[in-house]
Amino acid sequence: MRVEKIKGRALVDTNVLIYATLTADPRHEQAREVLALRHRPEVELFISVQNLAEMYPNLTGPKNQPPDSPELARNKIQSLARLRGITVLPLTLETVHLALDLCVSGGVARQGYFDQQIAALMIRENIPVILTENVKDFKGIKGIKPINPFA
Repeated sequence: MRVEKIKGRALVDTNVLIYATLTADPRHEQAREVLALRHRPEVELFISVQNLAEMYPNLTGPKNQPPDSPELARNKIQSLARLRGITVLPLTLETVHLALDLCVSGGVARQGYFDQQIAALMIRENIPVILTENVKDFKGIKGIKPINPFA
């Protein structure tokens, strides 16, 4: 689905946020287009504090070459958290419990928990769409439609 066709409530996943900060990445412009959806009255964009936390090890680690300094990574994350028109959602104990239920029902273990936690937050907040490069991580979760804005 093309980004300009997105309507309603959508959560922006960590990978899209990261690409929006990496000017040399070929997905940078498309990621910026996703964030620009916040200016459209028919779209409500959300991110989770989990998404912001996941950015730091990715920006400062070996996947990002050269890695960002801790200060630069912090500045990027704080800048995204302050964007007008994007709501940052907290994690709650209720969300954790729902994520654990999703893990048990879906047979999810290890690091897969964190995608289930995002899904649980979306279910609790009635957010039906996630904009992510990792569509497979959210397929089959009832009530969630993953869309790859880079496809």
